[in-house]
Amino acid sequence: MAFYLTAMGYTVARDGWRFEPVDGQPYRAMCRGQATPGDGRVVYEVFVRGVSAGPVPTLHADVLGSVDGMKAFLGRGMALRLVPDWPLTQWRQTGPPAVQTDGTPLPLPRLAGLVGHREERPVATAADGFRFGYPSLLACAWGRPSEAFGPMYEPFDGTRGVARLPGPPYHFMSRIVSVDGPQGGMREGSRVVAEYDVPDRAWFFGQSGGHAMPFAVLMEVALQPCGWLASYVGSALTTDADLLFRNLDGTGTVTGEVTPATRTVRTRAELTRLSRSGEMIIESFRVSCTADDVPVFAMETVFGFFPRSAFHDQQGVPVTPDDRARLAEPCDRAVELTARPDRYCAGELCLPGPMLLMLDRVTGYWPEGGSAGLGRLRSEKDVRPEAWFFRAHFFQDPVQPGSLGVEAMCQLLQFHLLERGAAEGMPRPRFEPVLPDRETAWTYRGQITPAHRLIRVDMDIVESGRDARGPYAVADATLWGDDICIYRVRGLGMRVVPAAGG
Repeated sequence: MAFYLTAMGYTVARDGWRFEPVDGQPYRAMCRGQATPGDGRVVYEVFVRGVSAGPVPTLHADVLGSVDGMKAFLGRGMALRLVPDWPLTQWRQTGPPAVQTDGTPLPLPRLAGLVGHREERPVATAADGFRFGYPSLLACAWGRPSEAFGPMYEPFDGTRGVARLPGPPYHFMSRIVSVDGPQGGMREGSRVVAEYDVPDRAWFFGQSGGHAMPFAVLMEVALQPCGWLASYVGSALTTDADLLFRNLDGTGTVTGEVTPATRTVRTRAELTRLSRSGEMIIESFRVSCTADDVPVFAMETVFGFFPRSAFHDQQGVPVTPDDRARLAEPCDRAVELTARPDRYCAGELCLPGPMLLMLDRVTGYWPEGGSAGLGRLRSEKDVRPEAWFFRAHFFQDPVQPGSLGVEAMCQLLQFHLLERGAAEGMPRPRFEPVLPDRETAWTYRGQITPAHRLIRVDMDIVESGRDARGPYAVADATLWGDDICIYRVRGLGMRVVPAAGG
């Protein structure tokens, strides 16, 4: 019966739901035989009486079981339904909590275990005493919505969908330290302070050379408290429609690095503007991050809540026919990176490890091309529905994080610097996560889902030089999902510097 409901497609859009017998109604069973170790085959036949499509899909049927051709069991009036469930309900019973330390995936239940978890620092509480510690943040990713925000979110504990935080290994919040503003109040000026305890060993350090937190992860450290605050103020409660939450625009400036020696990153986010149009909600935030009290990132960004119907016909970022033609322009300089060639994937200065690498191949490199004549690059990545980030970002709404699209651009810049021989003569060279003290701007007008086939990046080098720290390059780039341009990033910089002690 469960197979029948699955084959009919009822599980496709119901990630995390489970099957259970319908209670409160009588079943009739007749047994006229048995299955023993000496028998060969048991065959079950399901005679469908009726199917209810929802909101809780239910199958009513008679079930006949035969053993080696002999009718042995008959169940009449059987009923099975598909009901909402949340992975954290089971996973939280495991522990102690695990942290992924390298590119080898850990089972998600180990990453979500809460047995033995203790809050090491004070956490914020709601007016009714609800605590916004790590268990509530993990529930915001994988649990009952009411376990994330208290009774206010009980309407989403059933069949409705709600915006989520990413789950581990792409979850970068440890606790809410303070929150200022009424819960459910939809008030501009609401503020949150969140902390992320940087693990002694974290997968993203090992995958990026071990020196500093990649820009994609720093972006998430800054963006995820915005998503939490948007839920705290009650955005999802303003309509009966299920809304999806997406980053739209942002500008950010990196001023420092988060290293393995960093203990805690503290993020302060303020909801500065809020507007509504129909079922859509647009929210603006001002954000700052400190690493052990040292400023490392400042950002202003815009998010939107949208009904699912808004994504049925993605228009993307406006482009010209020439922009589109660049995707097919032939080039005799191409590199397959999935084979991890030593020139780009070994040595002190190299591209990230397999888990973080967001490029499968470079399909074009024109050293004197581009709008400024300083270089142009083009890359591809095949979309794999089983990719780790779809499982982490988000439960019941799998999309590639926009930050990993920006990371693909950072890596294409790294490829450019490797091709230029930027590290020649430098002791213990490394890449900075992104060029500091330069504003980077991004625009997202679409999403990458498991249904996509190909991600492409097209990049122009717009500035190149050397300063007191080392050689650098700055680029503008677009990212395409299949044939639609969905991201545009300007002012993205990368520099090669000597490692500490080099």
